[in-house]
Amino acid sequence: MVIIKIIKLSKDLVIGAWSLIKGLVITLKNCFIPAITLQYPAQKQPMTDRFRGLVDLHPEKCIICYQCVKICPVACLAIAHKQENNKKVISEFKYNMELCCFCGMCQQVCPTSAIYMNKIYEISVYDRDKTHINLLNPGKYIEWLNTSIK
Repeated sequence: MVIIKIIKLSKDLVIGAWSLIKGLVITLKNCFIPAITLQYPAQKQPMTDRFRGLVDLHPEKCIICYQCVKICPVACLAIAHKQENNKKVISEFKYNMELCCFCGMCQQVCPTSAIYMNKIYEISVYDRDKTHINLLNPGKYIEWLNTSIK
């Protein structure tokens, strides 16, 4: 009876020592592998091709067909135009990022690829007025492009 208990204890001791050695070997292997963690605000992960950020616009390509406005499920886009020399010219192209669900349907339906989803992913704001963006403004996303550690 005592011999069986001694054999069982020695077996448990060997199994425990072996599992400890295996764990230490794994730890030592990983100690010398360089870290792959990004130091987030200083280093930023590049977004993939399929990432859908904020809506952006190439105004020179837009033919004012209103397809993006019609297909938007949450009505976050609004276009206003005026006539100049018998030609439609965009006077206002508003985007409400507060309503946007980032579905990308506006990009898919645009026949001239004038509207697209950019790669900006840090889009928090403190002022609600900053969620209403004029897509004709060339400096519309400057605030989010030059984010830094504060």
